[in-house]
Amino acid sequence: MLNVTSMKRLLLAGALLVGAVAGAAAAEQAAPAMAEPVVSEQLLREQKHFLECLAVVYHPAFWISYNGSLYFQPKDDAQARQLEAMKNARAGYVAFTDRKARHELAARALVESGVTEKWQRQLLLPYTEGNPNLTPTIPKAFRVLSQFKVLEPPRGGDALLQDGDNVYFVMDFGHGSSDGSGTNAFLVREGTKVYTTAEGEKKTITAFTSVGLSSEETTILVRVSAAFRKQAEALGRQLAELKQHRSFVESLARANDQNPFLEYQVAIAYFEGKGTEKNEPLGLEWMRKAARNGSGDAKAYLEKGGEANR
Repeated sequence: MLNVTSMKRLLLAGALLVGAVAGAAAAEQAAPAMAEPVVSEQLLREQKHFLECLAVVYHPAFWISYNGSLYFQPKDDAQARQLEAMKNARAGYVAFTDRKARHELAARALVESGVTEKWQRQLLLPYTEGNPNLTPTIPKAFRVLSQFKVLEPPRGGDALLQDGDNVYFVMDFGHGSSDGSGTNAFLVREGTKVYTTAEGEKKTITAFTSVGLSSEETTILVRVSAAFRKQAEALGRQLAELKQHRSFVESLARANDQNPFLEYQVAIAYFEGKGTEKNEPLGLEWMRKAARNGSGDAKAYLEKGGEANR
């Protein structure tokens, strides 16, 4: 990109000479400048997508709480399909492919969320060469009761739940914020339990632990998910700035006496600071040049007092 001093010297050399010299000089400097933004745009685009995926992954709907720890656990087919679609999209990355770099980005965004180190350790596994996963998962059978009936009031945190013809013994019932509603009980299988009915009959039934999230755990995950979304939005703004810079460099390289429209675009970029540093005097010089070379937009701008207002 040409600096302001060099550009002014070229413009003072004369209107016809400016078009030829400025175009050539800009093209010479723009060629290496454009190569880097192209690579950076791809990297930023993939990093942004990765953080958007994490914002979904760390939503409370994808997590359970078991024995004081949090685990990533999809709960239905719709979530599984959503995760598979995101996985397939990440498989197409060409710039952001290093697993360690992905882990570091996730860790930085997690720190930015402001949650304590205790929560950070629960939500993000340490990086290892042999483990591709970021999130902890529980190696136990998981079940969702979409509809259930509480057969007896919970006693000491335990309850009997009925799902159709099946009856389950559920420990820690009431731990999760949604427990007791009669819908969406999230359970981890523990084994079997001998239960004595009200009639004194002993029955062996499947035993589970309720693993719904508490209000505090839900709040933490909402906070973390929002932090990942915020980081993705910040990268989106950087990506937009890079695109504007690339567009400016290309316009500057091609702006000449035969292309007054691009001269007008360069002027506007300088006026608004899009793709380059804001420079109103230099923008006005380009606007006058574009008007002299036949740009109707530039002439209209100057006729409407644009020059006086600068």
